[in-house]
Amino acid sequence: MMAVDVEHTIAQIRSLPVPDRLRVMEAVWDSLPEPLESVAVSDKQAAELGRRLDALEDAPGDILTWDEVLERLRSRL
Repeated sequence: MMAVDVEHTIAQIRSLPVPDRLRVMEAVWDSLPEPLESVAVSDKQAAELGRRLDALEDAPGDILTWDEVLERLRSRL
């Protein structure tokens, strides 16, 4: 397996135009296995997830679909 310099790769990704960075993000996200049970969550992350779940329960109509999010992002470009 070839060694990868992650920091260098991240720097290269940051130099890409926003649409290309979004494509990279989507490809990486889609490559993750489901379920993500093997991913450890810190206390800070767990608290943030709890806050977001509470916000969702308080205003379920504020949710955007992934397509709506992409449309909003693309309209800003």
